[in-house]
Amino acid sequence: MATAPYQTLSKPQNNALVERWFFTGMALAMIAISLIAFLPSIIHPAERHAPLSALAAAHGVVFFAWLLLFLVQSRLIATHRVAIHRRLGLASIVILALMIPLAYTTSIAMVRRGYDLSGDLSVGINNELAHQTVFPLANLLIFSALAIAAVAFRRRPEIHRRLMLFANIELMPAPLAHLIGHTPWLASLPPAIVMVPITAFVAAAVGRDLLVARRIHPLTWGLAIQRMVSGFLEAGPIGSSAAWHHFVHWLAR
Repeated sequence: MATAPYQTLSKPQNNALVERWFFTGMALAMIAISLIAFLPSIIHPAERHAPLSALAAAHGVVFFAWLLLFLVQSRLIATHRVAIHRRLGLASIVILALMIPLAYTTSIAMVRRGYDLSGDLSVGINNELAHQTVFPLANLLIFSALAIAAVAFRRRPEIHRRLMLFANIELMPAPLAHLIGHTPWLASLPPAIVMVPITAFVAAAVGRDLLVARRIHPLTWGLAIQRMVSGFLEAGPIGSSAAWHHFVHWLAR
């Protein structure tokens, strides 16, 4: 009987702990992956195919600013500073307006150039490069849709936070591909290895729902399924199709 009060209180306390630190932890993990992925080719440029271009640098700075903003916004909500969170949200619209065209232009520039600047990605010319380009362009399309929807639903926190989280998960395949590319033992594994950490991010989002609400929110279900299915379609039917190759070459004409 003496343990009953403790058991009664432990679940709310655990839930509060998850709520306070989950999004912060996800943001920190995404920032860490991005740093580990891109810093080696910047600090030690010996393996680079070409110097860092102004376009690629701008693309990297803006994307990193977005992840930093996600971290700051997560902490503001966790510490109940909602008013500041909403005012700072205006900055996310500005960054988003820069991110989308920069990401698209950077991807198309790689197709036109025929190789990745960093030397991390094993992409060649023509069909292989066209196939690989499906990932950044598809990720960008899905990220843009989810991030814009998150801004539109900013007054509905349960929808907003899920959309923003999965939008940022869509940003992770690119840094993960670079991380794998400059890590020899990972590079020796099948390319599908990139889906292991992506699946871990998705599983964490599902687990957070179960811990906090004891059920998986329908939007979490939908976004989780979309993330897993889209990865399969990009790697298989879409990316390997002749129609996609023609489309990419048309974009880069």
